[in-house]
Amino acid sequence: MRKRPYAGFVFFSLMAFIGLIGPWLAPYAIDEIRDMPFASPNSVAWMGTDYLGADVFSRLLSGGQQLLLLACLSVLLAWLIGGLMGMLAALKGRWIERMLLLLADILLSIPGLLLLTLVVTVSGRGYTAAVVAAILVMVPDIFRLVRAATLQQLQQDYVDMARCRGESLAAILFREIMPNLLPLLSADVGLRLLAAIFILATASFLGLAAQQPLADWGLMIMENRQGLSFQPWATLAPIFAILLLLIPLNLSLDGLFVYARRRYAPPPVASFSHAQSIADSRLNIQQLSVELPEQTLINTVSLQIKRGEIAALVGTSGSGKSTLLRAALGHFPDATTAIRGEVWLAGQSLFSINARALRKLRARHVGFVPQDPRLSMVPSQTLGTYLRWMAARRGLTDAQRDQQVTSHFRQLGLPDDAAFLRRYPHQISGGQLQRVMAVAAMLGYPGLLLMDEPTSALDGLSTQAVMHWIASTARAHQMSVLFVAHDLPQASQIADRILVMSEGEVVEQQSTQAFLRTPGTQAGQRLLNAWLPCPIPEQEASSAQVVLSAEAVGAAYGGRTALTSVQFSLRRGETLTIAGRSGGGKTTLMRILAGLQTDATGTLSLHNMPLPLSIHQRSPSQKWQLQYVAQNPASSLNAFYSVRALLRRPLRLSDPTLSAEQCEQRVISVMAQVGLEAHLLARKPSQLSGGQQQRVALARALITRPDVLLCDEVTSAVDGPTRMGLTLLLQKLQQQGIALLMVTHDLTLPVQLGGLLMVVEHGRVVEQGRVSELLARPTHSVTSRLISAVQLTEETTR
Repeated sequence: MRKRPYAGFVFFSLMAFIGLIGPWLAPYAIDEIRDMPFASPNSVAWMGTDYLGADVFSRLLSGGQQLLLLACLSVLLAWLIGGLMGMLAALKGRWIERMLLLLADILLSIPGLLLLTLVVTVSGRGYTAAVVAAILVMVPDIFRLVRAATLQQLQQDYVDMARCRGESLAAILFREIMPNLLPLLSADVGLRLLAAIFILATASFLGLAAQQPLADWGLMIMENRQGLSFQPWATLAPIFAILLLLIPLNLSLDGLFVYARRRYAPPPVASFSHAQSIADSRLNIQQLSVELPEQTLINTVSLQIKRGEIAALVGTSGSGKSTLLRAALGHFPDATTAIRGEVWLAGQSLFSINARALRKLRARHVGFVPQDPRLSMVPSQTLGTYLRWMAARRGLTDAQRDQQVTSHFRQLGLPDDAAFLRRYPHQISGGQLQRVMAVAAMLGYPGLLLMDEPTSALDGLSTQAVMHWIASTARAHQMSVLFVAHDLPQASQIADRILVMSEGEVVEQQSTQAFLRTPGTQAGQRLLNAWLPCPIPEQEASSAQVVLSAEAVGAAYGGRTALTSVQFSLRRGETLTIAGRSGGGKTTLMRILAGLQTDATGTLSLHNMPLPLSIHQRSPSQKWQLQYVAQNPASSLNAFYSVRALLRRPLRLSDPTLSAEQCEQRVISVMAQVGLEAHLLARKPSQLSGGQQQRVALARALITRPDVLLCDEVTSAVDGPTRMGLTLLLQKLQQQGIALLMVTHDLTLPVQLGGLLMVVEHGRVVEQGRVSELLARPTHSVTSRLISAVQLTEETTR
C-alpha cells in the first residue's frame, strides 16, 4: 500500500471510531437547550448552538453513529441479497437468470433520488426508508458484479469436481464459490460504503431519513442552513464531518488494493567490450540475478538471442523459465528484493529507461504469447477488438492488419469470418485462444517473439502445425524467438538452440543437434531421458471382472454431433487410453463417464450395474467408485483451501464415521502414495509446482479408494521429468488393481502404460485395440501422424 492510501485509511478509521463512540463523548444531551438559538461559540458551547439552542458540538459527536451503523447495515444487506442473487443466476441460469437480470435492469433504470422518493411514499419517512432505498440502489450493481465473477468461477474445474463428489447446491455456493469471491468483496465493499454514507446523508438532508430530535449530520445541515451567515459552525461542522469521512475513504480506495510499482535502484550499466554483439542481438542478458527475501529466482544468467535465431528454454517445473522470460520484458515479482545484471532489448538497456519508454519499446519490438491466454485477455473484449488494439500498437494500418489476420488465421485453421472475430474469449476453445494469441503476437512481425508454453492446450498435431508456422514465419521475416517448452520433441523440431535451466541457472546451451546427441549436464540428460522411447509393457488379456463398460455412448452440442457410437469394456487393473486431436471428442467422453455432460446418450455400467448418465442420479457409492481427475490441476483445486482441506473434504463425504485422527492418517497415507511429503499439506495450491498440483489432484481422487480412475490429460502440461514421475505413479496404480481410463494427445503415454488404445477423430472411433499392435501397425492416418509428432529428431525444420 502506498503512503497516501495508507494515510487515508488510517484517517477514515479514526473518524469512524470517533463517530461510533461520539454519543458517549458528548458533554450534553442532544436535545438539551444550552443557550439562545444560533448563539456564537462561547465557554458553554464552544462551537455555538443550533437553531433550537442545543449544543452543536454535542450533536456533532452524536450525529455520526447512526449514519455509520446504518451505512454498514445497508452494505451488508445489499451484498447478501445481491450476492445470493448473482450466484444463483449464474449457477441455475435459464428462466431464473433472465428474471433476475430483468429485475436488475428495471432497478438500474430508476434514478436513485426517484427511487428514494418512491420508497418514502410507500413506507413513510425515516431511516428504514433510506436504508431500503440504499439497498435497492446498490443491489443491481452487486448482482451483476457477482454474477460475472461467479460465471468466471464456474469455468474452473473445481466446481465440476464438487459436483462429482456429490456436493449440494448450497455447498457449491457457500463452500466452493463464495470464498473465492472474498477478494471481490473486499475491493467492492469500500465503494459501497462510500455510496451508502452519501445516500443516507442526502436522505437526511432532504428530511426523508432522520427526524427530530435525532442528531444526524445530514439533518443538521438542513436544519441550520438558514443561519449560515451569522452562525456558520452549525452548518459547516457537519459538512466538514461528512467530508472528512468520505474523502479519506475515497483516497484509501484509490490504492488500497493496487500494489505500488516497486522502484529498484538500477544496476550499474555494464561496460561491454562486445558492443557490436549487443547491436546484432535482439535480446542480450548479462549476469542477471533476481532475488526474493528467502530465495534466488534467477542466478547470474547470461544469454544472447541473435537476429533470426530460434531458441528453446527447457527445464523442470520451478527452475525459473517463466521468471526469466518475464525478466526479459522488464517484469519482476512484487516481492523482489534485489536485481543485479543487465538486460538489453532491441539494443536498449531496460534499466536505463522509464516505465513509459519501456512500454513503448515492448509494444514496437516484442511479441509475447502467455501460457494461459484466458488470464491475459479482457473477458469483455472481443477477439477483433483485441487484434485491432495490438495492430495499432505496432503501427499497422487497417488494411495491413486485416491482410495479416486473414492469412495467419487460414494458415492455423482458424475461422476468418467476421462472426468469429465478434466472439469473446470464453466463447472459443483454449486451443483456438492460444492460436489467436500467437497471431496477435505476430502482427507487424516484431523483432523478438517471447512465448511461454504457447501450445500447452493443443494436441500433438496442432502443436506441430503451430510451431512450424511460427518457425517459418519468424525465419521469413528475420524474427528472433525465445520460447519456454515442456515438450522436448516439439521443441527439437524447430529450435536452433536448446537452453537448459535448473534451479534458476542456465546450466547448458547447445545447438539442438548437439544436445540430442550428448547433453552436457545431468539436468539436460534427465530431460532427454524422459522422452526416449521405451518398450511397451504388455498387459495380458485379463479375466478379471469388468468394472466399467459403455454401449453406444454419444453426445451433441446444439444439434451438432460431438461424439457417437463409443463402446468399450474396462476390467480391473486394465488401462484404456483414448487418444486423438483437440476437438475430437475425448474430453466429451470423459465428461459423459463422469456424469457431467448434458444431452448424453447411451448406456453405462459400473460393476455390471446400470450407471446413470447424470451425476445427480448416481448413488453415493457410484460417485466414490468412479473418480475424475481434470486436465488442469490449478483449475481443479480450489485455490482458497489448503491441500489438507482439499483432501479431507471428499473423505468426510464418503465416510462420515471417520474420526479426525483417522482422517489425518488417511490423508498422510495418500500423500505418500502419490510421492508427496506431509509438510505440503499446509500449503495452498498456488504454492505448489505444476507437478505437485497434479499429484494432489490424483491424491484427492485416490483418497476414496476408487475402482476406476478417469484421467484427462494429466501429463500434458508438465515437464519431462515430472511427466515421467506421474507415469510411474500411474503404473503403480495399475498394479494395485485400479482400472485407468486415460485421455491424451501424447502417444508416449500409452507406450509407457500399455493396455488398450482407442483413437478418436471428429467424434468417432477410428481405431481401437491393444497398444502394441496399433502403434506397430497403425491403419489410420491420424494415428500415424500422432506417432510422428512425438518423435525426437536431430533435424531442425527450416
